[in-house]
Formats: sequence, C-alpha cells, structure tokens
Amino acid sequence: MPRIASFDIFDTVLTRLVIEPTEIFRICGDRALQFGWTNFSAETYLAARTNAEKRSRLFYEGGEVSLDEIYREFANAIEIPLDIIDKLKQLELLVETEYLVVVPQALKMIAQARQVHSQILFLSDMYLPAEFLEERLKYYGCWEEGDRLYVSWQYRKSKGKGDLFLKVLEDLKLSPQDLTHIGNNANSDVAQPQSLGIKATYFPDANPNRYESILQKYAHSTNGIISLWAGISRYTRLTREVKTSKESILRDIAASVAAPVLTAYVIWILQQAKVRELARIYFLARDGEILLQIAKELAPQIYPEVELRYLYVSRQALRMPGLTKINKAFWEWMFDDTDIFTIESLLARMCLDHQTAQPIFKSLGYPSDRWQQNLSAKERVNLRAQLEQNATLAPLILDIAKQKREVLKAYLQQEKMLDGQAFGLVDVGWRGSLQLSLENAFEIFGSRLPVGFYFALDKPTGGLKLKGEVVAFFFNLNNSTGLRNTIDYRYVSSMEVFCAGCEGTTLDYALQDDLSVKPVLKHIQNQPALDWGLPSFQESVITFVKLMVERSPRNFDWSTSPKLWREALDEMFVTLKHSPSLTEANAFTDCPFFDDPNELYHFYWAMPFRLIDIIKYAIGQRESFNVHRNAWNEASFQVSSPLIQKLVLVAIAQRQLLKKSKRFLNQLQILRKN
Repeated sequence: MPRIASFDIFDTVLTRLVIEPTEIFRICGDRALQFGWTNFSAETYLAARTNAEKRSRLFYEGGEVSLDEIYREFANAIEIPLDIIDKLKQLELLVETEYLVVVPQALKMIAQARQVHSQILFLSDMYLPAEFLEERLKYYGCWEEGDRLYVSWQYRKSKGKGDLFLKVLEDLKLSPQDLTHIGNNANSDVAQPQSLGIKATYFPDANPNRYESILQKYAHSTNGIISLWAGISRYTRLTREVKTSKESILRDIAASVAAPVLTAYVIWILQQAKVRELARIYFLARDGEILLQIAKELAPQIYPEVELRYLYVSRQALRMPGLTKINKAFWEWMFDDTDIFTIESLLARMCLDHQTAQPIFKSLGYPSDRWQQNLSAKERVNLRAQLEQNATLAPLILDIAKQKREVLKAYLQQEKMLDGQAFGLVDVGWRGSLQLSLENAFEIFGSRLPVGFYFALDKPTGGLKLKGEVVAFFFNLNNSTGLRNTIDYRYVSSMEVFCAGCEGTTLDYALQDDLSVKPVLKHIQNQPALDWGLPSFQESVITFVKLMVERSPRNFDWSTSPKLWREALDEMFVTLKHSPSLTEANAFTDCPFFDDPNELYHFYWAMPFRLIDIIKYAIGQRESFNVHRNAWNEASFQVSSPLIQKLVLVAIAQRQLLKKSKRFLNQLQILRKN
C-alpha cells in the first residue's frame, strides 16, 4: 500500500499574525465600522460573530459548519441587509488573507514528506471555504498537483472526534498504518489519530508560548493591538533560523519579551519627541545602541522629520567634564557601591594617574601594593571620610575636570548638540546621571537643556535635581507616576541586559590633529557580550520590529500611546524574571553583567549560588546569598546543583528563625528592664 502523509493546516502549516483566531473578527469589526457597514463597536462585532458561529453549530451534524452557514446566522442576529452581510463575509476572507502566513519549518517538513510519501493530504477542522484554503496553500508553495484537502464542514466530521481520519482511510482505501499525520494539537492531531492506529507527529512550533499567551489576555483592553504584537512575536521566532538550543532560547526571549518591551518604549519616545517638535534625538551609548536601531525602523511611521543620532557617553566619560565643584554628589559617585571596589578602580573614576595619586594615598595608609585589594564596607567609609578632608585632592580633580570639559565641548559641537535646536536624550534609566552631567556642561557652555526620555526614573542621588524636562515610560518617581512606587530592580538588571551594546564602554574623548574628536573606548568590541550571543539576540529584536512595520494593518494607529499596554508587558516581563525555565536560566549563565563603570571586571547574570554565601546568609553575616548584587536570583537558583537548591531553602528558613529569635530576645530584654 502507498504511504501517505497528512498535515493539519492552522498553526501547523499556516498561522495567523494574531494569537487567537477570533481576533480576526475584531479587525473585521473595526473596518466594517469605518466603511459604514455597521454602527456598533469592534468588540460588539467580535461577540456577535463568535456567538453566531456557536449557534449555527447547533443545527448541523457533528457541529461542523461552513462560513456561509455562520453568516446566515450572523445576518439573523444583527439584522442588516443581505448585501452588507455578503460584504462582511468577503471582508473576513480578505482579513484572513492579510493575516495568514506560512510556518517556514512546516514547508521543509512537507518537502521532506514528499520524498518518502506518495501523496500529501491537508486536514482541517475549519469553517473557511475549501477553495480559499487551497488557494492559500498554493500561494505559499505548500500545495502540488495531486494533493487532497479534507475540511471538516464538507463532511460534517472532524479531527477532534476522529471521524475525519476514518473518512480519509475509507476514501483512499488505506490501512491506519499507511497514514502519517502531523499537527499542533495534542488531542485532535495526536491522541485521536493514534487511537485509530495512525502514526502521529506532534509539531507545536506555532503554538503560542507562555509570553505570547500572556499578551493575548490583554487583547480586549488594548483593542487587539497586543494580540497583533503577540502574533508577530510568534512569527519572529518561527522565521529566525538558529543553530543551537541556546540560540533558540535567546531568540524566543528576544522575540517574545525583549522586543515588545523595547519597541513599546521606542514608539513612546518618538511620539513624545513629535509632540515637542524636537529636531534630534540622541541615543546614549551603550543602552541606546539597540534602541537606535529600533527607532530607525519606526521613525518613518511616527516622526519621519526627526534626526536620529548616537552619542558616545558613559558615566565615566561625563562625570568629570561635568564637575564644577566637589560636593556630596561627587563623593557618592566616587564611592558608588560595587561588589569590587579597589583604589585602582577609584583612581580610574577620578581620572587620576598613579604618579600623582601615590603620595596622597600612601599618606592615608594605602601604598601602591594595596591598590588591587577589594576594600571592605568599613574601609570604604573610612577612606571616603579621609579623602573628603584632603586639601590636596580637590584642586587636582577640578583641574582634570576643566581639561576634559574642553574636549567634551568640542565633541558635543561636532555632534550638533550645541547648535541651539531642541533635542532629546534617550537613556534607559535609572537616576538620570548622564543627563545630570551633561546639564552641568550645558550650563557652562550656554546651551539649551535637553528633554530626557527614560524607560523608568528614580530620584537622583546626592540631593541633585535634573534641570531639564524628564519623562519616563514605565514609572517616574520624581513626579510619582507610573506602575511602580519604588525602584524595581527586576527591571533594572533585565533592561541592562536587553540593551547591552556590541562595543566597549566609552572612557574618554581624544582631540585629533584635524580638531575632530574621537571617543575613547575601553575595547573596540564588547567581547564577553558577543561571545554570549548578543548579535543574534539583537537580530531577533530587529526582526520583530521590521515584521511589525511590514505586517501591521494599513489602518494601524501609530499615535496610540503604548503606555496603555504596560500592564500586559509588565506581566510578561515579570513572568520571565520570577519563573525562568531551566533552559532559559542556562542561556544566561555566560551573559556578562558589568558592575564597575570602567569595566575593570564583570560577573555573569545567572551564576550558580555558592555554598559560602548561603552559609553566611543563614547565620546573618550577609543580607542575601546571590553572587553579586545584580544577579538574576531565580535563574541562579535554577542552574545551581540540587544540593545547593535544598540548602538555599534551609538557609531561608534558618534566617527567618534567626530573625524571630532576635526579636524574642529583644522583647525579653525590654521586659527585664521594665
């Protein structure tokens, strides 16, 4: 007997650019209202079309109905002229055509199946016309002469009940073992055919992942926009070929989590820049690297007149040029808490050479042979107190700042930032330190102040205040608005990773012989990030953006504020942070996280917990058991050994017991005193 292969169609061979099929009805409702064919909302249209299908199934054998039969009931429900009903039916077919795309891997599977099977079948539990489905399969190169199509409504039988498979076996006079079926539904495409003796292959690639399913939950509250984004996330991961399992995980997280969050942020930036009629937007290195790439794709849709530029800056490169007096903010920057803090790293922050620094620090008990030692918290406090009282140091620092300020001025002039036109700065966050430093310089140079665009913003440290306008997408603690009322470190570390750059950090600026200014980078390339897989991660994000521009409907409203989607993005984002799978956690064990502003060292985002840290936490010598302060704890737990995982739980219980014991002893002492 000939061997025959059958393929499910929807979410196996073809899929939609929306997650739920009913979202097609919402889109039809929107257009029908615009065309004047209906006088009710898209939500009402969706409900009426969905209910019409449910009711029509009551009247036919097996509950399998055609599109014509559904629209007969639809006409009965909404009571509008039959010529309009026919237009609505044709509109649904048109929208399906616009939103249907092929699953690339399925195309390969069909081609492979043709090499070993004598015939290819397509089976679908579907109400759409058979000729429409055949035309779509032909359009995408899935159909060849001799293929056959079985649609449930034609036979009043379905895959879900198994009788459509029996019809195939009867028609083609096949034994069950002669048929192989491939599909995405665990019941109708696998369990049912297997129960009949048919070999079945599960192919779930086009099923929505958990992040896409979360977004879909918010379709009703976002007028379907987030459903489109979820569908484009799915299509991005389906179209991006990868070579390794790790690259597959990074692609999926980039497409399903990072891309929607970053894209929403950039859409908002462009909208805000347009309202303010800014001439330029400067994306600050290195967080701005991927954001600029996204903006270049989106700007033609939202604000084509704006000029987009990249500015090489960093905390290290700007702090000193912006320094005009030694104050509390200066010392907080110098002693900004990092996991590793040495005299060497302090001198790098001060831009102080070793020869000048040696007599100062030697007199304080820190000869050069101690400059590589990681200082304890107590040593850091004592050293800061001594340096604040040192009369020699302040003039040296201010002189260095003055020299660097002149070079910075030349760089900003070169980048057209001092020409008097209105401009904005884009920085992910978190306290506006880069903008603060630039504002200090702008005041000296006599330039206008920028508008700062942030993903989220906390209040600046050291008692400082941003002088220019600042706005934030996710939350802004300066004016008590947004989705958070405290700095949310789940977002801080994640956004730092999602916005990592492929180049090294900017350390300084160098004046060239031709009077141009060239940024001085720590390294030409951010090699640890490149080795981890950053280029592929960024490529998935940009693929999402390009597909969104290409595939969004013609009437997509680019002026709708993406702040309306923050709750959806937030739930998806927090789901990743709180409950990463083991494979997701493993993909970030070599993802670099730079803690020091001069990148003298780096950690990794998901590092296995260490026994010594767990013990210290359990006995109260540490406030946490994470390897470094920016670690992804949930992922670190996942990649730790089973023994360490058990000890973590024991340590948490022990720490709670220790706290209760201390409270009891304190209360006992109070009672004794009384």
